[in-house]
Amino acid sequence: MTLQEIRKQLPSGAISEIAKRAKISVTTVTLIFQDRTNSLKKQEVLQIAADFLTEHKAKERAAKEALQKALSE
Repeated sequence: MTLQEIRKQLPSGAISEIAKRAKISVTTVTLIFQDRTNSLKKQEVLQIAADFLTEHKAKERAAKEALQKALSE
């Protein structure tokens, strides 16, 4: 999977949140996902993106479960 394909999997606002967590600019994060920079933060950004996506998916699952529980009551 390419960096651009990974970027497409991220929800809206993820790039900004990743930039904030990595303490770098949104532009730098965007360039990393476009594979247009050799930033020393690249590995850190990718790990933060993986963590963010894991958290996001867990929250999404929990919300769906809560919604289904509420609908079945």
